[in-house]
Amino acid sequence: LKTIKRMASMLGVKAQYDGASTKRRMAGKGNAITGPNGPIERSLPMLQARSHNAIRNNAYARKAKEAYVANLVGTGIKPQWGNDESQQLWDRWVNECDADGVDNFYGLQALAAGAQFEAGEALGRVRYRRVSDGLAVPMQLQVIEAEHLDPAYSRAFDGRLIRMGIEFDGIGQRRAYHLWRHHPHEKLTSEMNTRVAVPASNIIHMYRRTRPGQLRGVPELTSVIVRLYEIDEMQDATLARQKLANLFGAFVKRKTDHEPEDDGPFFGTQVTMPGEGGEEMSELTPGGIHYLEDDEDVTFSDPPDIGANYNEWLRTELLAVAAGAGITYEQLTGDLKGVNYSSIRAGLLEFRRRAEALQAHLLVHQWCRRIAAQWLDVAVTSGALSIPDYWQRRASYLAIDWIAPKWAWVDPLKEVTADLMEVRAGFKPRSEAAGERGWSLDQLDAEIQKGNTSADKHKLVLDSDPRITAKNGSLQAALEALVAATEEEENS
Repeated sequence: LKTIKRMASMLGVKAQYDGASTKRRMAGKGNAITGPNGPIERSLPMLQARSHNAIRNNAYARKAKEAYVANLVGTGIKPQWGNDESQQLWDRWVNECDADGVDNFYGLQALAAGAQFEAGEALGRVRYRRVSDGLAVPMQLQVIEAEHLDPAYSRAFDGRLIRMGIEFDGIGQRRAYHLWRHHPHEKLTSEMNTRVAVPASNIIHMYRRTRPGQLRGVPELTSVIVRLYEIDEMQDATLARQKLANLFGAFVKRKTDHEPEDDGPFFGTQVTMPGEGGEEMSELTPGGIHYLEDDEDVTFSDPPDIGANYNEWLRTELLAVAAGAGITYEQLTGDLKGVNYSSIRAGLLEFRRRAEALQAHLLVHQWCRRIAAQWLDVAVTSGALSIPDYWQRRASYLAIDWIAPKWAWVDPLKEVTADLMEVRAGFKPRSEAAGERGWSLDQLDAEIQKGNTSADKHKLVLDSDPRITAKNGSLQAALEALVAATEEEENS
C-alpha cells in the first residue's frame, strides 16, 4: 500500500525545467516576457547615451570600438566590377560621394561601422544631385546618427503603421523613415526641428538583428555597459584610497596638567603654533605634521580592500567586456603577457570568423550592396554609363565581388607556406587565396602580368618570376633543358 501511494504521488508531480522555476533560486531573474521590440523601444535612448559617454570617457570602450572598426572595415571593403568602365567610374566617384565633403566612400564605411557599434545602427541617406553639379555620378551619401530616428514615435493610421519611426505599408514592407531634420540633441528650437518622411528606398538602415522581427539595433556594448561603469568606479575608489593613504603624516597631541603661567607683558610679534589659538583642523596635507588640541583625536575608517586580488578582478572584468564587445582580450587591452603564437592565433581565428560574418551580412549585404545598386541605377539613367541591356540584365551587372582588406598574421611565413601547399594540392583555388589577401584574381593576375612585362622590358631576371627561375632559384630554362636531355637519353 505504501508503495502504491508513493508511486501515485510521484505521478502527480509535474516535471519542469529548472530554468523556468519561479522559486527562490530563480525568483526575479528574467521573469518579464517581451517581444523583440518592446525593450528596445523603452531603453534605446538611454543605452545610446550611455554608450556614447562610455566611448568618450572610458579607454577600454574606445579601444573596443577602434578594434571593431579596424578589423571589419580597415582601409575599406572594395568592389570588383565586371568591366573596366564601371570600375574606373566608381573609382572616381568614391572620392566625391560624401554629402558632407569630408570622407571618401571607404571613410564612410568606417564611419557607419563605428556608428553601428556605438549606437546600435547607422543610417545612410541617398542624396540625388543635378547632372550640372559635375559629379562622376549625380548621387551622394549622407551618414547620419541613429538618434534622428525616434524610437518613441509610433502611430497607426489609414491601414499603415509607424513603429519606432519606421513606416510600414499594409503587407509589412518598409515605406518611409520619419527622421528629425536636425539631430534631436543639438540645441535647436522645436520650430526648426521637424520630422521628415523620407522614402525607404533612399535610406540605408544598417543594424544587427538578433531576433526575428527586430526593427532597431542596440549598441554593441549593451551587455557590458554596467561593467564598464563599475570598472571606472572601482578604479576611482582604489585611487582615492591610495591618495588618502598618502596623506598620513604625523599627529602631535599635547597634554598639559596645569594652566600656563602669566609671564607678564610681552613685547614684539606674537607667534601662534599650528593647532593653537582655537584653529580647527579641516583637511589633511600629504606628509604633514598636524597638531591636535587636548580634547581632540583622529579616527580613520578602515574600508575593506581588494588588495592583491585587484589585478585578477580587473582582468576577469575585462575578459567579460571583451566577450560582450565581440573582440579578444588582447585587442581590448593590448596585454600580451603569457601569449604565444598558437594561443593568439586560436583567439584571432575565432574573432575573424565573427568579423567575416559581420562583413558579409552587415557591411556588404545591408550597406555596400544597396549603395552600389543605387549608384549603378543612377549612373545608367544619368548617362554616366552606357549599358544598352542594363534593365534586362540588371541582376548580372550587380553581381559584384566585394573584397575586404587582407588579414595580417603574426607569422606570415607559416600562413603563406600553408596556402602554397593547399593551392598546389588542389584543396584551395587561387581565387580564394587572392581574396584572402584583398585581391580579386583578375586584379592579381593583371598586376603580375604588368610586373612581368616591365621586367622583360628592362631585361631583369627575378627569383619571383617562375617563367625564368625555379622554386630553388635555378634558371628555369636550363632546368627544363636538362630534364629534356635526360628524358631523351633514357628513350634512346
